[in-house]
Amino acid sequence: MTDQTVKIPNLFLIGAMKSATTSLHSYLDMHPDIFMSKRPWKEPQFFAKEENWNKGFDWYYGLFKEAVHEKYIGESSTTYSRLPIISGVPERIYDVSPHAKIIYIMRDPIERAISQYWWEVESSGEGRKMVHAVINSDWIMNVSNYALQIKPYLELFGNQNVYTLTTEELQNSPTETMKKIFAWLDLSTGINIAQDTYKVFNPSKEQVNRLIGSGYISHLKGTLIWKILKKLVPPNTTFRRRVRKLLSKPVEKTDEGQEETIALLRPIMLPQVEELSQLLGKDFPEWKTVYGKNAP
Repeated sequence: MTDQTVKIPNLFLIGAMKSATTSLHSYLDMHPDIFMSKRPWKEPQFFAKEENWNKGFDWYYGLFKEAVHEKYIGESSTTYSRLPIISGVPERIYDVSPHAKIIYIMRDPIERAISQYWWEVESSGEGRKMVHAVINSDWIMNVSNYALQIKPYLELFGNQNVYTLTTEELQNSPTETMKKIFAWLDLSTGINIAQDTYKVFNPSKEQVNRLIGSGYISHLKGTLIWKILKKLVPPNTTFRRRVRKLLSKPVEKTDEGQEETIALLRPIMLPQVEELSQLLGKDFPEWKTVYGKNAP
């Protein structure tokens, strides 16, 4: 450890999942006055996952021991915006770092939900058709409800300490968008970052690995049998990843069921975006899928 002083994070990128958080994490880390957590703990999930919380603060603060003189020490965990499935996270962060800065990046909520569906196909054995899987998944639906997720952070940390942006503006104007964030953090905006450095990290794939028989397995989700199976095969283990790889086959992402999914999601998510607009005082015309032809 370069400096024996405990390094307490004061910058949190809280999500949303599948909204370019990996790219934004990397861009933040390019600034000399920002230290972001490094792999394999880019996403520590300390305040959300009990198994990590139980490792204690010495473990967590140790993730930032290489920080030296940076003004901000940060991490990115999308599990910090998964209400109501994971609750109490804003309060835990506030108790540790009450003056922290919070950054929340949001993507067109329908496109984000569809992207998460394909992530679920590969990562959790989702085998149902897109429309049924998305509509019947509280997790997918709630992660796209940005007003629900950001409200507790605004109430605890105050509007002045919460910065919101969209995936679309980051992708379309990365240099200008990052300068705005750096200015909000009261950091130099004149740092020299080459334009080609703003590449997309963790891009979407054209193919995903689908678990053989997942169509049948998915119907067990939420049942007692499903809960027993999850306990028998612990998540995020090398054994589980090997088993999944052996029992999976690559499939192409298709548009099958996408239009039906969009049609069902639009009347649900449009009021949520309107609530978000009122909450933040800005519109989101870049979200073409949710607005359709009626973008503000």
